[in-house]
Amino acid sequence: MMNEKIKFVIIGSGNIAYTYSKAIQNIENAEVIGIVSTKKNKSPNFSDLPIYQNLQEIDIDFDAVVVCTPNGYHHISAIEAAKLGKHVLCEKPIDITLEAIDEMISTCKEHNVKLGVAYQRRFSSDNPIVKQMIDENKIGKIFSVDLSVKNYRDDNYYNSSAYRGTYKIDGGGPFIQQASHYIDLYYWYFGKPSKLVSKLATFVHDIEVEDHGAVICLHKSGMIGTITASTATKPGFPAKLEVYSDKGYFILENDVITHWDIEGMENPSSQQSITNSHTGAATASVEDTTNHELILKNFIESIKTGNDPLITGESARNATEIILDIYKNQF
Repeated sequence: MMNEKIKFVIIGSGNIAYTYSKAIQNIENAEVIGIVSTKKNKSPNFSDLPIYQNLQEIDIDFDAVVVCTPNGYHHISAIEAAKLGKHVLCEKPIDITLEAIDEMISTCKEHNVKLGVAYQRRFSSDNPIVKQMIDENKIGKIFSVDLSVKNYRDDNYYNSSAYRGTYKIDGGGPFIQQASHYIDLYYWYFGKPSKLVSKLATFVHDIEVEDHGAVICLHKSGMIGTITASTATKPGFPAKLEVYSDKGYFILENDVITHWDIEGMENPSSQQSITNSHTGAATASVEDTTNHELILKNFIESIKTGNDPLITGESARNATEIILDIYKNQF
C-alpha cells in the first residue's frame, strides 16, 4: 500500500466537501472516486464524479471516507464507514455530544480503522512553532490568554440550510462552529480549563443558538483565559490569540505571530506577516486548500504506516468537551 493511491469517498456535497475534493486533487497519492449525497440536484462542483445515495451502494473499491455532513450527523457516517472497514477523516467538530464521539472512537477501534479529525490549524503557519515553545517552557510562566474569534455571518448563511443555527444538528452557534478550530488550539496549547463560566446571547440573527458570547477559563496552573466567539461582529475580523507570561507577550493573528516581545528571544515566526486572507467575513467557503492538504497528507501517512494521525478522535474530543462546558456553565 505504501506506493498505492488512497481512494476516498466524500460524504456530503456542500462547500466543505468541495474544498476536500480540490485538496485531494492536489495530492499525488490520493484520489476521490465518488460522493455520497442525498441531495436530488447534482452539484456542478462534482459533475465529473459518481454520486451515491449511501455507502452500501458503492460498487468501486475505496479505502477511506471524508465526513462532510452537518455536525450532528458526523457519527452516523463515521460509524457506518468504520463497520465497512473504511478509514474515517471527519470534518470538525468531531460531533456535538460526547456519547456520539465515544461511539465513533470505539467503533473505529473495533474495526481497526483510523479516525482522524480535521483540526488542520494545528499545522497552520506559526501554530506548530508556538506549540513547541510552550512544551519546551521557552515562553515562561503563562498567566493570561485571550482568544478572540469574531466572525460575521449574514442572514443568507443561516437561511442557506434548515439545520444552520440549531442545537439539534449544528450543536450551537459560533463556539461549536466557527471558533471550534481555535478552541482546539487553545486546548492543544494550554489544556482543558479546570473551571469556566460563560455568557452567551443572540443579538443580530433570528436563530435559536447564540451568535455572540464570552467565556472566562481558570486553569490549575493559575492561568486565566478568555474566549470570545461571534458571528455578529461586522464585518468579521482575523482570529486573534494574545498570550502573556512573566517573560513578555506575543500575539497570533490568523495563525501568524504578528507581535513578539519575549525576553531573550527573537520572533520565531516563519512568516512575519499575515498571509492567510481569512478575515472572518460573511462567506463560509474556503478558497485556499493548503491546510486541508496537510491534514489529508498526515491522514494518508497514518493509513500507510499504521501510526496515529496527528489529530485522533480522542484528541478532538477535548475541544467538544470544552465547548459543551461553555454551553452548560452559563450565568
